[in-house]
Amino acid sequence: MKPQRPLAAAAVAATTLLEVAQAHCYIYSVYVNGVDTGTFKGIRTPAYNGPAPYGYANGPVKDLDSIDMRCNVLGDHQVPHTIQVKPGDNLTMDWHHDERTATDDVIASSHHGPAMVYLSPDPPAENSFVKIWEEGKYAEGEGALAPGKWATTADIAAGNGKMNVRVPQGLKAGFYLLRAEMIALHEADVSYRKNPIRGAQFYPNCVQLEVQGDGDVELPEGVGFPGAYKWDDPGIIYDVYCSTKTTTTAPCTTTYQIPGPTVWSGAWPGTPSVALGAMAGATRAGSWDTWIVKSIVTSASAGKVLGTSTYRAQWSSTYRAPTPTA
Repeated sequence: MKPQRPLAAAAVAATTLLEVAQAHCYIYSVYVNGVDTGTFKGIRTPAYNGPAPYGYANGPVKDLDSIDMRCNVLGDHQVPHTIQVKPGDNLTMDWHHDERTATDDVIASSHHGPAMVYLSPDPPAENSFVKIWEEGKYAEGEGALAPGKWATTADIAAGNGKMNVRVPQGLKAGFYLLRAEMIALHEADVSYRKNPIRGAQFYPNCVQLEVQGDGDVELPEGVGFPGAYKWDDPGIIYDVYCSTKTTTTAPCTTTYQIPGPTVWSGAWPGTPSVALGAMAGATRAGSWDTWIVKSIVTSASAGKVLGTSTYRAQWSSTYRAPTPTA
């Protein structure tokens, strides 16, 4: 590492990033059968992209070929806590934008799109992510110029950020990564590869699980991240606001094909919501002293930048128990 400029100077670039940020989101907590496991417990929270209080960790991934499509930036880094579950348990992911409150907007009302949940052994392999739940456009909009009802906005955001899924029945005991994802299509009328300012926005977030019990069902072969989604997939290039335009060059597509594989036949056919108990933990993220911009990690302390290094994701091929906190 090498010494860098004072933190105030570094904050100038981060302020620019903050000004263009909209209502992005990530997982704040996971409930198991209605019991909150605690804010950020077991969740591989994405990296911040600027110093406190200017940066944010809820930005999207847009490059389909990036390893960040797997579990977002820093997704290869284990967290100390792993959530213990059993087959059949109901999991409720609590997504938010700024804070875990009833008034939080969760995700911008313009960010219509699908939501999915995948499951993989931990650590993941080349094609180990199996889709166990999905929801896309589930109803037409009210009126001739309405974009329709979508998982991200009309379901999850309207439900104060709650996304529900069940641990597959009879699943073999072991360590797993649950990869939950929301996709925002408000700029998906053009590919990111053709116009990096636009393109679909992906919000993947991974949760460390330990499945307990005597189940013997193994996950089938799945898909890999990156690789599961292609640049020309109809669910990746999609004009979600076509129906709201008074003039168009071609007829609007009224149906939507969710990207990725079909849901595994071994997943639960329904994912009903469950009553949730009291929230455990902080409502907002605390301060931070490291951040990443274009793979450059900056470390700071007491308002001064200590140095920088280069971040490259390094996924292990064998499971290692996380290092507990002191």
